[in-house]
Amino acid sequence: MFLGLGPTPEHAEGKGGTDPYETTGSGEEPETRQRLGRVPGTMTAVPALLLAGALAAGAVPAFGDAVARAMSEATSAGLVHTSVHWTPLGVALGLLLTVLALALAAVAVARPGLLAAPGWALGLRRLQSGHIGDYVAWLLVGTTVLGALALPAILSG
Repeated sequence: MFLGLGPTPEHAEGKGGTDPYETTGSGEEPETRQRLGRVPGTMTAVPALLLAGALAAGAVPAFGDAVARAMSEATSAGLVHTSVHWTPLGVALGLLLTVLALALAAVAVARPGLLAAPGWALGLRRLQSGHIGDYVAWLLVGTTVLGALALPAILSG
């Protein structure tokens, strides 16, 4: 996305979308008149810090254990900490999923038509058309599902 790879979306070229339920943003005013020449540091710092933390937690087992102990001591919830170790199966699955993600990203950039939603998926696309009401509805659905999953633990404890 930041490198500008892949084709330009049709609606960005002024062609307009053909789906009346999909927003294109063509009637919106830009937040700024100035075009950015590079990605601001504030937009790269957060993902870089999260990636560094994830790498530290995964590559240095003692780091993850130290964070878990600190969180357990800092909260009054009495969390039980179990040490997590790497397994050959876990490493193999992680590598396989990484290769699959890279392959899908390469296909999406090189041949975006292959991953386009087929006609039968049009109803699914309309469930998230980009309207603010869709975001609110899906937030409520997600919150309800998480609450329903947590309810048995709350009632038993």
